[in-house]
Amino acid sequence: MKSELLTSEEIKAGESATIAEGKSAEFLMERAAQGVVDVILKEFSPCPTLVFCGPGKNGGDAQVVARLLKKQGWLVQVVKLSEVPSLKEIESLVNQASLIVDGLFGTGLSRPLEEDVLKLVKLINASGKPIVAIDIPTGIDTNSGVCWGEAIRAHSTVTFWRARPGHFLLPGRIYVGKLFVKDIGIADQHLPMMAYHLNTPHLWKECLKGPLPSDHKYTRGACLIIGTGCMPGAVRLASLSARRVGAALVRLICKVEEYPIFAAVAWGDVVTPIASAEEFLGWIIDERFKALLWGAGAFPHQSTREQALVLLSSKKPCVLDGGALSSFEGKTGELTNHLHKNVILTPHEGEFHRLFPHLAFLKSKVEKALKAALEGGAVVVLKGHDTVIASPEGKVCINANAPATLATAGTGDVLAGLMSGLLAQGVPPFEAAAAAVWIHGEAANRMGIGLIAEDLPGQIPHVLQLMEIIN
Repeated sequence: MKSELLTSEEIKAGESATIAEGKSAEFLMERAAQGVVDVILKEFSPCPTLVFCGPGKNGGDAQVVARLLKKQGWLVQVVKLSEVPSLKEIESLVNQASLIVDGLFGTGLSRPLEEDVLKLVKLINASGKPIVAIDIPTGIDTNSGVCWGEAIRAHSTVTFWRARPGHFLLPGRIYVGKLFVKDIGIADQHLPMMAYHLNTPHLWKECLKGPLPSDHKYTRGACLIIGTGCMPGAVRLASLSARRVGAALVRLICKVEEYPIFAAVAWGDVVTPIASAEEFLGWIIDERFKALLWGAGAFPHQSTREQALVLLSSKKPCVLDGGALSSFEGKTGELTNHLHKNVILTPHEGEFHRLFPHLAFLKSKVEKALKAALEGGAVVVLKGHDTVIASPEGKVCINANAPATLATAGTGDVLAGLMSGLLAQGVPPFEAAAAAVWIHGEAANRMGIGLIAEDLPGQIPHVLQLMEIIN
């Protein structure tokens, strides 16, 4: 699957450009329907099939699907939304069918389903029959993944040219089932200049590098992490992850009174107690340290905010995580006034709404992350099962490899450490964020059920080796 993700508007523009070149709308419809039929023939044996056709292009595709399946000798019934029989009659048809094709509404749905369609969708879902959705399951917003009240729960979804953001953003991702992307004859020259992307290694792999024979611990990348005794385990997880992803040195600085907490478990970290603001600043601006991390395990106090501002003033690549983000609740302007292009912010939904309450009304997770990145001039990683990474230059990617097992305490600290370790090695912030999120997901997939955050750092080298991160 190619990585570009296209909105409904971009898909329509590509179709229009293709038609303007001389290919007919009928040609595109035939190609789309054939793509759906190819998937059905591959995934299912011949069986009684019920095809639902809506009023638009999606319904037109569905009618051609019905014709092509009949040509293959399948027993096919068609229900058109414009001539819909009673619910009782539909229920009888559904009961007779072994397979259902959803061609009710596809790309472009941007409003809640009407009551009669809502009842129809519920009836289809309740049947328990396998469903193949054309383009995107009815009831799911193409661009945002929002569910308009209820949506078809598909066994498989067949879409065309490129996948859509709504195939990967929650809750849409839950309804899609197995996704197939079929070529229908639209040339790649019609792709938009700046498209959203699915987060895959080809977006950032070239930015990662292996060690050279001439390297030492500072040339390979040194990272500075600010420790706090509030949750020392979080700092430990971040440090281990930064080192596992390639940072050759992690120095952890902490208050003098907290030094014993970290020194007792610092196997490979260099732990340095500091006693004054001057010492703190001295380490922050030390040119040997190429990346900074603050907020893992920190409480959202005023002092946390003040330390974050010191980090930002250095203009070095840095990651602000956890408590460093929440410490700016109600003070968004103070944060955005000090952000710069080398910063990565890592909020989950709750932290995001505390930081950017004025963006909470946006329905699309992509819109939220992108507007926050543009507003702050920094990379924003809006975390979750469908993590979105957005840059102030307008680049966006959506991550889809993270398993649900990552929803456990401490995994966010591992992710922050991964980003810091990559920044320390000179990986640009957007690519460092995207790579860290993907590696994080793959490490979790290797562990499977029973995952705890402590499992992840040890899996990072295996993921890197599978990717062949070598010179």
